[in-house]
Amino acid sequence: MARAVAELRSWPALAVRDTRRGVTFAVRGTEILRLTGSDEVQVRLTAPAIDRLEPYLLDCRQVQACSDRAWVAVHVDATPDLELLLALTSVAIKEHVA
Repeated sequence: MARAVAELRSWPALAVRDTRRGVTFAVRGTEILRLTGSDEVQVRLTAPAIDRLEPYLLDCRQVQACSDRAWVAVHVDATPDLELLLALTSVAIKEHVA
């Protein structure tokens, strides 16, 4: 997870905040990433983006739906999971700057 945080901290579109509950990242004041555990990140994709990606997300064991329909949880355990997280983060940024 340290590698993911280091990579995401370097993205100019993301504002990072260290809180008592963990690290969060925001775009234009909207929180889009929450580190919720040692190997889990919640990503705010928006419901329309999740609907578009649903066929792919359903086949992916690393991604789980959250109770808030706009968010998904991503389990980051290996390099391919990190790449998936970075790709979903890119989608989240695009959804919130459009």
